[in-house]
Amino acid sequence: MELRHIRYFLAVAEYLNFSKAAQELHIAQPPLSRQIRQLEEDLGVALFVRNKRRVVLTKAGRVFLDEARKLVVQAGHATEAARHAQKGESGFVRVGIASGLGGAVSRVVGDYCRHYPAVNIECKDIFSSSQSALLHKREADVGFLRPPVDQVNLSCELLFEEEFTVVLPQKHPLARRKSVRLKEIADEPLIIFDRSFSSGLYDKILGLYSRQGLTPHFAVTHVEAHEEAGAIMVASGRAIYIGVGALVTRSVDGISLASVKLNEAEARIEVYMAWRRDEDSPAVLSFLNSTRRVFGRPPIREIA
Repeated sequence: MELRHIRYFLAVAEYLNFSKAAQELHIAQPPLSRQIRQLEEDLGVALFVRNKRRVVLTKAGRVFLDEARKLVVQAGHATEAARHAQKGESGFVRVGIASGLGGAVSRVVGDYCRHYPAVNIECKDIFSSSQSALLHKREADVGFLRPPVDQVNLSCELLFEEEFTVVLPQKHPLARRKSVRLKEIADEPLIIFDRSFSSGLYDKILGLYSRQGLTPHFAVTHVEAHEEAGAIMVASGRAIYIGVGALVTRSVDGISLASVKLNEAEARIEVYMAWRRDEDSPAVLSFLNSTRRVFGRPPIREIA
């Protein structure tokens, strides 16, 4: 039994006239009659009672009619689903987001969902240092991260750069400044996160000190200023924090902090989008193009 047999049957069942059904299907009547007989042989039942005066559905024919209509509708759904998948309009995309990049990624996800509402999006908080490995293992499809990126085995694209900001107690003498130089805060105890969190960001911060011949005085590790423990340390005057982007603009309830731009030429770090070089999922490729659209870039490739 083929789908065309079902369509022929539906046409005859609608008109109860082989001549009119043949005209509707744009085929001759004899081939239509042969196709209906073949369908009945395949099913092992008679679908129509035929005589010179009329064509009538049998009991089996009436039951088959209800199911045949469902089959044609389902076939239409299957066809549309395949076309949507080919165009990247359905499927599944897993997105890795490094800490503090949620605002930028939210813009991309919002744009993508407007264009491809049938695609399932799963966003995960993943440290920058872990994303390359997870992309390789196919546990993530697209990553938003800070350096380093495995550019030998992954495709990546620079999206923007983040400026470094110094988080200070609100009553600190430098808190009302628009910017500060590193040498002005070099003697302040520094909160710094574990290097496994983001090796590129960690090395960049220490590199800023090193290039000026300065040595940071670490107050505590494994703590961030936007978390309660780190925020309390900063607010109490026990330490400062240097970070980027949303990492230093989040507020902590009941704790008052000040954020001041770090005015150094190299106090910036890149943010990349990364994906597998052999990626062929239309849903993932269309997500990459949504990212490029949000950041004002031409598409990577057209989705067929």
